[in-house]
Amino acid sequence: MSKAIIVSSAAARILYEKARANQKLVRWVQIAAVVLLAVGALTIWTLGCFRYGQKKALDTYRSWFDEYKVERLAIDAVNADPAARKLDAEAEMLARVLYGVKDNSTDDLKTYCWCVFNRVDNPAFSDSLDAVISQPNQWMRYDVGNPVLETLFQLAREQLTIWHDGGHRPVSSDYVYMSWTEKDIVLRDTWLEGRNCRYWRWGQ
Repeated sequence: MSKAIIVSSAAARILYEKARANQKLVRWVQIAAVVLLAVGALTIWTLGCFRYGQKKALDTYRSWFDEYKVERLAIDAVNADPAARKLDAEAEMLARVLYGVKDNSTDDLKTYCWCVFNRVDNPAFSDSLDAVISQPNQWMRYDVGNPVLETLFQLAREQLTIWHDGGHRPVSSDYVYMSWTEKDIVLRDTWLEGRNCRYWRWGQ
């Protein structure tokens, strides 16, 4: 009887140890599966980020290269044409003048440009654009350090082209003085306003 009990106990112990071993094996298999899934997910995510980053970098490079080509062509065109270089330099100077009245209307800005041109063309003033512009205390809020805004640069360049072409002149060179308000810029042909003073603005 006692021998049977001992054998039964030994058999039960063997089965218990096998069961524990199987549980450990199952646990390790589960852990390994989780690790493999995590590694796989991380690998897929990394490859996705790499491909996205590679595509983004390529798109950025293409965009930069396209911009560079346009700028290079513009620079080459200007360098090849001294007249274009001079026109751009004058447009920058005039754009700094226009910056002082940048909140006025486009027609007012054009009127302002022709006040500058008229002074260059009028014998009572200097005959160079740079000298007329740099004359102290003549232009609203003008400073040589004013920024060159693209819109003002293009408008200045357009009006300079009309002036240099010498074709249709919108106003005579007698109008060399200016009346300014936030809503209006008007040129006049005499220093003192009065009965004999004539006025002009763009589109008049």
